[in-house]
Amino acid sequence: MLFKKPTKFKHLSAQERTAKIIQLLILLIPILVSYVTNFGLKIPLPGCPLLSYLGIPCPGWGLTRSFQAIARGNISKAINFHLFGPLLFIIFLTLVFHLIQEIIRNKDLSNTYIKIIKNSNYQILFLLVLFSYHGTRLQSLGQTGELGQSFLNSPIIQWISTANWSVLMDN
Repeated sequence: MLFKKPTKFKHLSAQERTAKIIQLLILLIPILVSYVTNFGLKIPLPGCPLLSYLGIPCPGWGLTRSFQAIARGNISKAINFHLFGPLLFIIFLTLVFHLIQEIIRNKDLSNTYIKIIKNSNYQILFLLVLFSYHGTRLQSLGQTGELGQSFLNSPIIQWISTANWSVLMDN
C-alpha cells in the first residue's frame, strides 16, 4: 500500500488525563531543580539514605550533579558525575514533551520510543547495565579504601558496634 491509514488515537478519559499531568509534574521536578539550583537557589534535597546510613553510595550517586552540569551545558562534567546522567536527562525531556503533546491533544499518542521505554525487557537490560556500572564505581572506591572506611564509619555500623549486647545475651 502506498498510503497507510491514519492511526486512530484513543481520547484520554479525565482519570487518564490527570494521571498524565501527575507524570508530567514528576518528570519536570529533576529537570527544573537542575536549572533552578544553577541560579543559586538553595533547595533542600534529600540525601541518599543508603549513603547516609550505610556509607555505601546508591546507583543514582551523582545524578543530581550530572543533571546540574547538563543544565549548565557541561556534558563532559555530567558524564564524569554519572555516565547515565545525560541519557536519563534526554529520556526525561523526551517524555515531558510527549506528555505535553498528549495533554494538549487529549489523546493517547503511542510512539516507538514509548514502546521501548515501557518494554520490561529493555527496563531489565537498563537496570543490569546500571548495576554493572555501579559495581565498577563501588569497586574503584573499594580499591582506594574509601568505601570500607565510609562503611565502618556509617551510623548503622557505629550503632551496632556500640550497642549494649549484654542485654540481648542475658536470659
